[in-house]
Amino acid sequence: MRRWLLIILGLALTGSGTGLFITRPQPLSNAAIAALPAGDAARGETVFWAGGCASCHAVPKSEGDAHLVLAGGLELKTDFGTFVAPNISSSVEHGIGAWPPGDFASAMLKGVSPEGSHYYPAFPYGSYIRMTDQDIS
Repeated sequence: MRRWLLIILGLALTGSGTGLFITRPQPLSNAAIAALPAGDAARGETVFWAGGCASCHAVPKSEGDAHLVLAGGLELKTDFGTFVAPNISSSVEHGIGAWPPGDFASAMLKGVSPEGSHYYPAFPYGSYIRMTDQDIS
């Protein structure tokens, strides 16, 4: 009986270790980041409207031009708790304006934060997987 418990424990530890290794945060490589093309503001505007960015990231109840300021704050109530949409404005202090392109690309395509950890599952990075490098730029 003891032998079977040790085998089961060993398999559980091996499985856990393998699972942690496979699901570790993997930001984009420096080569992938260096290969990103220069950004195109007109294309970015198209992606902004097609992606519905303002629907979650605009200040709640904002109207007109204020609806284009992506300061976040929208509360998304779920069975798992309330998620608050973050500030993705170009503000260096309050938004993502200080992020290098690699941090932004890793967040969008890999779900990895600038600190190197996973974003929570409410972040829809899986929806962005088909974006082109030009879209990300």
